[in-house]
Amino acid sequence: MQELDTNHDHHKLPRLYHLDNYDRCLSQPEGLYCLGTFRLSAEKPNSAYRFLKEYSSEPRHFDRTLLHRGYCLSSRCPSSERNATRRFERCVETHALEPGLNATVQTYHCITPGQNEETDIPQRIFLIVVYVILCLNAVGTLYDYVAQGQGKNKFLMAWSMRANWQRMTTLHEDIDPRLAALAPLQGIRVLLLSLVMLVHSSDILHKVYLYNPEFFEQVLQHPATMLIRNGSSLVQSFVVLSNFLFAYSLLLHSKQRQFKYKHFPLFVLHRMARLTPVHLLAVGYAATWWARSGSGPQWDATVGAESLVCRKKFWAHAFYLHNFVQSDEHCLLQTWFLAVDMQLYILASILMLYLLQRKKNPIPLLILLFFLSCLLNAGLAYINEWKSLLYIMVPENVRTTFRGIPSFNQFYIAPWGSLPACIIGLLTAHIHYYMQENGYKVNKHKWFVWLAHASVPLHVAWVLAGLAMPRRAARAAAAAHVALERPVYALLGAVTLLGFANNVDIEPDASPHISGKLRTTLPVPDWFHRLTAWRGWALLARVSLAVLLLHWLVNMRLAAARHTLSELSVFSIGADLLSTAWWTCLGAIPVTLLVESPMKQSFNALLTYYL
Repeated sequence: MQELDTNHDHHKLPRLYHLDNYDRCLSQPEGLYCLGTFRLSAEKPNSAYRFLKEYSSEPRHFDRTLLHRGYCLSSRCPSSERNATRRFERCVETHALEPGLNATVQTYHCITPGQNEETDIPQRIFLIVVYVILCLNAVGTLYDYVAQGQGKNKFLMAWSMRANWQRMTTLHEDIDPRLAALAPLQGIRVLLLSLVMLVHSSDILHKVYLYNPEFFEQVLQHPATMLIRNGSSLVQSFVVLSNFLFAYSLLLHSKQRQFKYKHFPLFVLHRMARLTPVHLLAVGYAATWWARSGSGPQWDATVGAESLVCRKKFWAHAFYLHNFVQSDEHCLLQTWFLAVDMQLYILASILMLYLLQRKKNPIPLLILLFFLSCLLNAGLAYINEWKSLLYIMVPENVRTTFRGIPSFNQFYIAPWGSLPACIIGLLTAHIHYYMQENGYKVNKHKWFVWLAHASVPLHVAWVLAGLAMPRRAARAAAAAHVALERPVYALLGAVTLLGFANNVDIEPDASPHISGKLRTTLPVPDWFHRLTAWRGWALLARVSLAVLLLHWLVNMRLAAARHTLSELSVFSIGADLLSTAWWTCLGAIPVTLLVESPMKQSFNALLTYYL
């Protein structure tokens, strides 16, 4: 088959997307606007259909045997036909196809003027929950005001907006100098979250009707877009960081108290108290009022469809099982990370409790577990023929959110896919802790200084190295690539983490007051350390959970509400990203202030009574 020249041949194709004027259509009393996806076929040999098949056989292209149309049937194809499906198909065959091609509807939705939905029970329940949260904040704030900040009731004080605002905005200076040395990690967290939002801005634009879909077909082949194509590896940095902070904090506290297996439920409840309120609030909104927050020709096919998934899978989100239950359907795609994080946290908690009671050097065991986890993924990848995200990150897969792609649903959003990064996080915490306990200065070794300086460029180099992997690699080579791609990225993240954590010397007589007790040394460039340790990142990092959960709602709302085709360019994607970041941060502050912080403080108050 002769290779197609995409720069010259795509004009021979029927337009992939089309939208009639939505507002004009529904301004008429008899207006009927239908949006649908159609599968093309030909009963007899047909050169146009053959060309469509050839063009679509290239994975980097959208499937051009599918057409996406939004037609005002009442004006474009007036008919007495009562069967709306057949009427829509005939309209598409008449106005969009060459003779000899047939169109069969796959999915469609029709809208008529004056369609109103009544408020249902889940929507009322959500409003009641919001009302209760606001009332608790009002009561707590009033109590704090009357008590002049000296209230004795910790549960009421937990709901004081004034007290929570102070907690959220105060930069704590009088803290353990060991934790102060980790201040740059806040900047790293904000940077990584910004990159996640960039990837999702691109992903969401795949799901709406496009003026120039060829942009994605071409730009995703450029090496500069490897971050988008291989964005899943980026999330491994969050896994390493999350488990490092958990293990390191636990090791520090283990010097004052002894942890036993009976504390395991408290570990899990503590994690759930932080994640669950904001998580379920976001999913609850998506399942109820999100679909009522806008309108447009594309609205029901995007926001409306995802809202229905959120409603079906709400219970799975509540138990952090949504990456296993109906894994082909996604409600707020980014929440797969919360499910994996919780599942790995449970495993990490059990492992840490075992290591603390074992009283032996845990590092050899953790290294062994890391290699075993890599072998596990290699074996599963070989048996199931999983492929790297590099080769399944193609326009049509992104448009359908990887529906029916086992490599994504069974590996990339499954806990075992991130298990090596989890173990690396625990291992890094132990190495850092024992170096500090023994006064070992890793920054005195030039090889480590060089490696820490090179770790960030090596991250980029490793992502770009995927370009060297042949598209049709042997089964064993593909399995090895799947098994090593994420762990190597996690290892590089651990080196960067150790570089930051050991970028200061803590004087032996350091008091809890860090002023004058920390001295910057060499492992990470001083300018980079100062940039990431900027105090302004601390506030943004404190609202990071709300930002993670809200940005998809905001970004999808911006894209799906458009009444015209979206024109793609680097600037339009950047504009979506900036708009999303602005509105997300504005929403994340009250969500953190009114929901996350008071729920966390309430749990801490309950914990003091329990202990």
